[in-house]
Amino acid sequence: MSSLKRRQFGQLAAASLTSTVVAGLSGKALAQNSELKQGIHGVKLLSTSEARNREDQTPSVELNTAELGTEKVLKILSKANLPVLSVDDPTPVSKKSRAFFVPDYDRITHAITLKDKTLVISTVSNTRKGQFNHLIYSVGSGTNRKFKAKKVRAFKKSDQTVESLLALSNNQLLCLVGTEGIPPFALITLDFQTGKILSGDDLSLPSLPLTHRFGNLCQDLKGNIFATEIGSEGIPILISMNLQDKAIITGKVKMITLNPLTFEGRPLVNDVKDLAFSSSGQLYALAADSSRKNNVLFTVDVKTGKMERVSNFAVDKFTFSL
Repeated sequence: MSSLKRRQFGQLAAASLTSTVVAGLSGKALAQNSELKQGIHGVKLLSTSEARNREDQTPSVELNTAELGTEKVLKILSKANLPVLSVDDPTPVSKKSRAFFVPDYDRITHAITLKDKTLVISTVSNTRKGQFNHLIYSVGSGTNRKFKAKKVRAFKKSDQTVESLLALSNNQLLCLVGTEGIPPFALITLDFQTGKILSGDDLSLPSLPLTHRFGNLCQDLKGNIFATEIGSEGIPILISMNLQDKAIITGKVKMITLNPLTFEGRPLVNDVKDLAFSSSGQLYALAADSSRKNNVLFTVDVKTGKMERVSNFAVDKFTFSL
């Protein structure tokens, strides 16, 4: 090989090596950047007129869009008020009147982001005439994004309420329902397009202890489903299940008890307000601080249940944007 050819070969090799290194560093930088900057939607209930038709109209909701930088930095990017929305089908649902007077009130029970980036917010409106479950959901994207609402229908019991949900395939949602938000709880499925409750029998979902409280459904990147369970001790315990992992004898999906949720070495006294996995696979929780006046975002170690404080987050529920 001549000296010129050797020189050209060396230059080409060096350029190739440089390109490889730069590409590798760029890939790492992108990966790190995606882990450091993650979009979050937080939702918060706003007060609405007492004259509102709570069966056919949703409560007003504040939508916070935030960015999670490092584990100690949560930056609010924007806030928007979603007005009272009328449901797409005002056909009456079955209802059960209360035997005693309770002032009307509303709750946000969960928020999730579907794979197509649709934001779904579940709410419950409690009245003396009955309980009404709604889904507020986004349509379109960017500056064209709008919100619509629909009723949840066909409960087995008219006083059941949707307390938590997550996305399944085929436009179905997995839901935790309670009786006016208290035990007994059950796992069921919901057709997102029609808003109708399904049995969920095709998934062989497990039965839940009648006196235990359940909430905060979420799913990791591998498809494992997590939630919280509270028994007579009053301590929230992290539980998990996988819809493909079923008991040989019963044929039902197996539910695994993990660890109590703890902060600074002590078990939580009250349940967390929400759980969600980030795009990097980290589990986060929303819970009240020691003063019970502020909601705080925490990281959660799935293996130990240990929680570490991240930042104040003045919302009722949250979900990571995809």
